[in-house]
Amino acid sequence: MDAKMVNALVGSVYETIRDVLRVEPKLGKPSAVTRIEIPHSVVTVIGITGDMEGSLIYSFSSETALRVVSAMMGMEYGQLDELAMSAIGELGNMTAGKLAMRLEALDKHVDITPPTVVSGRDLRIKSFGAILKLPISVFSNEDFDLHLSVKSGG
Repeated sequence: MDAKMVNALVGSVYETIRDVLRVEPKLGKPSAVTRIEIPHSVVTVIGITGDMEGSLIYSFSSETALRVVSAMMGMEYGQLDELAMSAIGELGNMTAGKLAMRLEALDKHVDITPPTVVSGRDLRIKSFGAILKLPISVFSNEDFDLHLSVKSGG
């Protein structure tokens, strides 16, 4: 994955979290990994198709998910119900949309799929191709985990 794509991802994540959650995120060092490890119980997956194929995958704990939903709604929210899961998916959707716009500026024409949000323990995701991991600290140290998986076109 070239540096321009990494920078597009980092900028998209930073701006989305800052603008939507109204929190200044601290982004860890992006690193190439050989597999996607999901340390948290709430996961959002957004597919990427077109000149580049892959997935954008967010994960965080249930507690962090509730803090995300509360920040997005501007009020305390205490349960991971359908509305909360929709809000969580929308955060991923906004990030992927911003990434798609930045990739367009790099002459990578892509579309994104609607977000899929899942929750549970011991979740596993198998992905093929290059995988970039980006640890993110929003409310506490590395409470968000993000992976960009690129099967082709990256």
